[in-house]
Amino acid sequence: MSAQLNTEDHAPETTSTVDRTEWARFMTDDEYYPFLVKKNLRAAIWRWNDLEPRLEQVLRDPLRRADRRFIALVNSDTGEAGGVFPSIFLGIQIFGPGEHIAAHRHNSYALYHIIQGEGYSVLDGQRFDWKRGDTFGCPPMASHEHINTGSEPAIQYVIQDMPARAMDRNLIWEEPIGRTFHMVEGKAPHQD
Repeated sequence: MSAQLNTEDHAPETTSTVDRTEWARFMTDDEYYPFLVKKNLRAAIWRWNDLEPRLEQVLRDPLRRADRRFIALVNSDTGEAGGVFPSIFLGIQIFGPGEHIAAHRHNSYALYHIIQGEGYSVLDGQRFDWKRGDTFGCPPMASHEHINTGSEPAIQYVIQDMPARAMDRNLIWEEPIGRTFHMVEGKAPHQD
C-alpha cells in the first residue's frame, strides 16, 4: 500500500520563477584565473605614530555600543574582504585598567600578541596570564574573555581569519555566550 503525498500542502510559497541570473557567469580558464587572483595587492604599512592617537581616542569611548574597543587595519586593495590580506584581519584592541571583555566566541581563530599591559584571558575555562611580549592563540569556537589587571591600558594585536569566514558567508559570532549571530549583513555583533 502506498500513501499519496499531497504536494499542495507542503509546497513553499513563491513569487516568481528564476530562469537565470545576471551574476551567474561562465568563464574559461583564461578568464577565470585573472578574475580569481586579484592584482595590485600592494604592501602596506601602518605607522604607530598614526595609530596611537586613534587608540587613545577609542579608549575614551564610554562603550555605548560594544564591550571592546579596537582599530582594524585594512589594506584597501583587499576590496570587500576588509583585511590586511584577503583572508587575514589585524586589529589593535585596547582596554583600560580593570576592564573586562566579556566571554564570547566565534568560528574564526584568534592570535593575540600583547603590546602593552598585563592581565589574563580565560579560554574555554583555562586561565592564561599575560604581559607585554606574550602571544597566545584561541581556537575557533573557544569561549574567551580578557581582563586587564594592570595599572595601564592593555593593548593586544589580534589576528584572525575573519575575512575568509566572511567571504565564505559562514562567519559566526556568539556574543554574549548564548546569543548567536550569522555575520552576513555587515553588522557588528553588538548591533541588532
